[in-house]
Amino acid sequence: MKRYVAFAALTALLAGCTSTQTLRDSKPTAVYEGGGTAEDVATCVNAAWSSKPVHLSTIVLYSGTTIELRETEGGPVVALVDIKPVGAKTVATYYSQFSTDDTWYFDHVESCMDATPAG
Repeated sequence: MKRYVAFAALTALLAGCTSTQTLRDSKPTAVYEGGGTAEDVATCVNAAWSSKPVHLSTIVLYSGTTIELRETEGGPVVALVDIKPVGAKTVATYYSQFSTDDTWYFDHVESCMDATPAG
């Protein structure tokens, strides 16, 4: 009986988690292009989002930067932005599964794309 209860609890816990791949498999909320470097845009987005009471994780890869948002520490990823250099441009792709209005977050991605000078 304990095994079934433990399995049910684990299943319920995992069902509530949102993985970054699940977000990327969904339609992006917004996509922006700009002339600034991916590093500068990521720094700008990180600074803006850090002003809110959320938990951020920044993952820097050779192909760009991903910034993940969680509403609580250790909670599921509710939004993320992939910021990548594509040719002479930088592309920021924002994905979200927020349960509330998250316009502020993707508006700041757009602001950072516009405010970051071309490299």
